[in-house]
Amino acid sequence: MLKIKIVEVFEGIQGEVRFAGTPMLFIRLSGCTRKCNYCDTKYHEKGKKISVQSLVRRILRTNIRTICLSGGEPLIQKDAVRRLIWLVRQKEGFKQFHLETNGDLLDWVDFEIFDYIAISPKSLVTAKRVHKFRVGKRVVTSDVKVVTDLDKIGVNLIKFASMLMPLTMNNRYIDAEIRQKVWKYCVKHRINYSPRLHFELFGKRRGV
Repeated sequence: MLKIKIVEVFEGIQGEVRFAGTPMLFIRLSGCTRKCNYCDTKYHEKGKKISVQSLVRRILRTNIRTICLSGGEPLIQKDAVRRLIWLVRQKEGFKQFHLETNGDLLDWVDFEIFDYIAISPKSLVTAKRVHKFRVGKRVVTSDVKVVTDLDKIGVNLIKFASMLMPLTMNNRYIDAEIRQKVWKYCVKHRINYSPRLHFELFGKRRGV
């Protein structure tokens, strides 16, 4: 029986990217390809394995239309993820699947099976490869979201971004300053701004 390692499943509202404000069922998967020192979801390492079938049943019990797979890096478990989506769509084809990924393991199959992909690259190599994917095939169901403080983090990736999201330091005053700086940069350079609504409302609280 195919297993999938997850950290949490909860109903909430998307706080980031172009679907900010949309109710979703969030499934946070365990494991990642990176160990970023500013990661705010390091608890993704503490997951538990369940059967893909049991997760399918959990999804089918909700009347929420959109399922967001997050992490960590969900594509570490590509086989389980693809099987999950296939099984759900056999039952309820109207369900939409969104993916939050760093892009390290992204390929064309993933662009085909997801309804929307938010890519947050952490290296130039990944950013360049993802850029070729999106420009070469005119993929419109994805965004490249660069997390930045416009000082040290993410600056070299900005030219590949379709939107910028301010880095969160969990300091009320520093975070406000970074948000304003990124906002002004987005206005000046005509690039989309991604909020972090859930973090601004609830801080580091989980399950929202």
